[in-house]
Amino acid sequence: MRSRRTVILVLGMGSLLMGLLALQFGWMRALVEARSALFDEQARTALVEVQSILALANATFPPPPEAGFAPTSGPAADSLAVLRAENALQRESAMAVADSLLTIVLRDRGIDFEFRSALLDRYGRPIQLQDEDMDRLERFQEDGYRIPAGDAERLEDVQLYTVYFPRKRLALAGDMWVELTANLLLMIVLVVFTVYAANGLRKAERLNRLKSDLINNMTHELKTPISTIGLAGEALLDEEMSADPENLRYYVQLIRSENKRLGLLVENVLRAAMLDQGELELFRQPINFHDLLKEVLRNQAIHIKKQGGSTSNELTASNPIVEGDRTHLTNVVFNLVDNAIKYGGSDPHLTVRSWNEGGELHVAFQDDGIGIPREHLGKVFDKLYRVPTGNVHDVKGFGLGLSYVQAVMQQHGAEINVVSTAGKGSTFTLVFPQQDTTS
Repeated sequence: MRSRRTVILVLGMGSLLMGLLALQFGWMRALVEARSALFDEQARTALVEVQSILALANATFPPPPEAGFAPTSGPAADSLAVLRAENALQRESAMAVADSLLTIVLRDRGIDFEFRSALLDRYGRPIQLQDEDMDRLERFQEDGYRIPAGDAERLEDVQLYTVYFPRKRLALAGDMWVELTANLLLMIVLVVFTVYAANGLRKAERLNRLKSDLINNMTHELKTPISTIGLAGEALLDEEMSADPENLRYYVQLIRSENKRLGLLVENVLRAAMLDQGELELFRQPINFHDLLKEVLRNQAIHIKKQGGSTSNELTASNPIVEGDRTHLTNVVFNLVDNAIKYGGSDPHLTVRSWNEGGELHVAFQDDGIGIPREHLGKVFDKLYRVPTGNVHDVKGFGLGLSYVQAVMQQHGAEINVVSTAGKGSTFTLVFPQQDTTS
């Protein structure tokens, strides 16, 4: 039910984000279109003003050359060539005057955009066009602003002074950079916060699921020893069963074992609370890690034997001394030994090795158990995370041990690494920095 509610919330937030983004894009587009329309109006008004100034100054564009038969040689051809050259120079001069006037008028209106000019006929064919603008002819025809130029008695002689702004869109965007930047930042903030909120919902859902699993596992874990202690207590109250010394000894040991198990369960929960509250304090002192390892293995021998397991060690480190908190490091070793036995399969075997390398003490806990699938390796140190084993009650625990181990190692300035292959076992390696004792 919670998962479904989370999905609905995420989808709702996504839809809201898409709606807000659509509104922002629509507003930005409307802003650009409005600015573009305003510019169009200003450009046309400026051209009309230029046309009026030219008319008042009696500045005219010479008529275009007449089409038809033209001599190719002789005095007539030479005269025609001279006439056309003079005509072209006059048109070029007239366009230069119009360009200068247009620049002044545009600047008076606060517009300082680069523009290109051309003289076209009524069909959009070039009469006067710079060589570098030949590839822009289509842009002049489609996006150009134009006014009639010269006095044309015939429709065929109409000339259009045409202006094209090649960087109009870029220039308009530059004029609106504050508004566009503000909207872009707003959209980015919306996206970031929506993603953050969605991730938060997913993490909250995962945490709720993990807490539910923890409560379910804890209920099961606590019920079992409590029930066992209760049955053992009833058995001791039975005179016939308690009369046999062997039975009496068995039930007392059972109560003691289950009571110890309850204590360990409570201790794991308390450790997790300490980590959450940042109350993990260390009392550092020199520790012979070999002695610590042997002590934990000796104390766990009965439990290991009860599980049908065995241990061996290859403690070859010449310098096993580390600076650390003995209590917390003992808990670290206990957790790793306990994990190796719990996940060691039907006949668990643990090998503990130590060696010195690069000014560090390495301690490896290697088992030949069920191993950890590759997709779960990166999560084994997460709090409350337990690698799926098929049956939720196959292996006891809350998923708190390894997160505690990693936290303790980090507090010691040390690290823990894991290498595992599903079905072949796992190796957890502690790496402690050591002080140089050779000097």
